[in-house]
Amino acid sequence: MISRDATIAASTAFLFGGVSWLYQQQLRHIKKKEKSLSNTSDDSISDLPSISIASIEDSSGSDSDSHDLSVLPCIRNRRSIFPSGFLQNPPPLDDAIIQSLLDAAIWGPFHGKCFAGCKHPAKFVVLGKQSMVEMQHMTLEYYDKNWKEVGWGDGKVGGTQEEYDTWRKMTHDEITGRWGPCSHMIAIVMRRQSGPKRLPEWEEAAAVAAATQNMHLQSTKFPQLACYWSSWHAAARDSKEMKEFLGMGEEDKCLGFFIVAQAKRMSKDRRVRDKSLLEVEWRK
Repeated sequence: MISRDATIAASTAFLFGGVSWLYQQQLRHIKKKEKSLSNTSDDSISDLPSISIASIEDSSGSDSDSHDLSVLPCIRNRRSIFPSGFLQNPPPLDDAIIQSLLDAAIWGPFHGKCFAGCKHPAKFVVLGKQSMVEMQHMTLEYYDKNWKEVGWGDGKVGGTQEEYDTWRKMTHDEITGRWGPCSHMIAIVMRRQSGPKRLPEWEEAAAVAAATQNMHLQSTKFPQLACYWSSWHAAARDSKEMKEFLGMGEEDKCLGFFIVAQAKRMSKDRRVRDKSLLEVEWRK
């Protein structure tokens, strides 16, 4: 009996072989037409059939929508969905979905690829249910010790014990409330020097941001996902306790957490993004 892997391999070879044959046929057709039109005016060149991967795959009888090469629809579908939109008591999320987000992240640009021995400056620490709770308790313990010096919440400094206690209770309740439905929290870490050459910090931070955006774009392939990038509680995020918890180097920086949950429903997209939001200057 032929193994499943062998069957898949054979089917794949047949599929790509068919696409390759169609490509060769269209290429021969174009060359013949170019030769026949070699003595005609330039205006007639527009009659040549366009050739693209999409058109070749469409001619093989496959669904054209699955071969849309435009990345813009994917970008426009990327949305930040916050805890109010999370599904309560969701079914477990397959680890393979999380892995696909990480697989997308590695394709983000990073300057270090130009130098031997450099690795991507991003480090992602995937926190499951237990680890998420541990991280949040660590956050609260940090503020218990340091709130008078660093403040809390949005950085409020100089408040009273009563005010802090109110904030702490609210934040503690969020462990099972606001964050309870989360499937994973993915810590976003910038490794300051991931290879032998020391690159500018802004380049490494930009590379980590690009990798994180790739994860968010990939999440649009799974309509049930609800994701967003949380900057987290700043003082705790930047603390040595967080560095120890995430296994970071001395100069590494935590840039927040990529929150992964499941959506209650996909509400109508009411965002408006017109050209006036972006400042662009064209120069010759």
